[in-house]
Amino acid sequence: MSIALLAPFGLAALAALALPLLIHLVRRLELTTTDFAALRWIGERMRPQRRLRFERPWLLLLRLALLAVLALLLARPVWQGDAPLVRPWIVVTPGIALADARAAAGAVDAEWHWLAPRFPHLDEAVAAADIPVASLLRELDAQLPASVQLTVVAPEQLGGLDGERPRLSRAVDWRIAPGRTAEAALASVDRIRIAVRYASDAEASLRYLRAAVAAWNQGEPGRYELDVQPVDAPIAAATNWLAWLAPSAPALTRWLDHGGVALVSNAADANGEPLWRDAAGRVLAKVAVSGNGRTIALPGALTPAELPLLLDAEFPDRLRVAFGGGSPAPTNAPASAMHPRIEAEVSATSMRSSASAHSLDAWLALLIAALFLCERFVATRRSVEAQI
Repeated sequence: MSIALLAPFGLAALAALALPLLIHLVRRLELTTTDFAALRWIGERMRPQRRLRFERPWLLLLRLALLAVLALLLARPVWQGDAPLVRPWIVVTPGIALADARAAAGAVDAEWHWLAPRFPHLDEAVAAADIPVASLLRELDAQLPASVQLTVVAPEQLGGLDGERPRLSRAVDWRIAPGRTAEAALASVDRIRIAVRYASDAEASLRYLRAAVAAWNQGEPGRYELDVQPVDAPIAAATNWLAWLAPSAPALTRWLDHGGVALVSNAADANGEPLWRDAAGRVLAKVAVSGNGRTIALPGALTPAELPLLLDAEFPDRLRVAFGGGSPAPTNAPASAMHPRIEAEVSATSMRSSASAHSLDAWLALLIAALFLCERFVATRRSVEAQI
């Protein structure tokens, strides 16, 4: 048990203690001289001896104490008690049989919980899908005292990730058991609709767009919908992206004026910044602002002869980034590659807060009020006595 200061620089206010001392010294020097006849019998060489003495010392002490407690309040002291003893925690990721989880963790006297929202006990039922594993690990790490040992039993194929290994403030005993995290529900994913409008001579290009959308849906099943129709078909209001494989038309202009994004073929005269280049540095596509929207302009047709990048395995991801969808962060990975890392800054913060801390602000405020009342009482008492 100890007292710590959250803002130790607040103690600099102790310099204000010099103010009451100066006030009392100045008031002592403010003496009035009264001449009377007996002074003429005192020799000029005899001078009265002066001794440094503070008037009303109790009032001075009260004022000094009041300022000292105010400075201590600015330093925000806290009372740190010993952290309570808590048994180790073992959390099991849904998707693992309980028998396999107990076999992987061993016979340990610990708190057994699901790695699910609210961290329920193992005897409670939990939904196996839509479990944000990485987020729940960080939440649990922040809630548990730093002294608690944490064991995580993860399935061989772990889901619910957010693109990187979890970073925690403590070392985690990472156990792997047979199983697989359930896939996320499709209803929770926003759908993206891509409209394709093409001329009769561009039908050969449709296969490449269909292949790109199929590749997108492998990582996010059912999220991307393709609407392929001839150039004279209207563009639905719910469309997110447009691929225009035909000569320019009013429908394309209206789409761009309303802030849409369009992939346009055979736009050799288009201005803009280079987006894709081949190995020789030749520009394969440009991106430019058109109206209130954005155009991805291809100088030729959407065919391998005009755009060799079509045959590259990275073309679907490049096209999605160009449209603005970005590359989705991986949500599944082998558990053996996702052992949490210890974050040094997070770990230091957790160690500082491992003991239970109680603020002393309320008690200091009461002490300040009491000292202020006492100071006012002592300061006004003499003036009242003088009037009597």
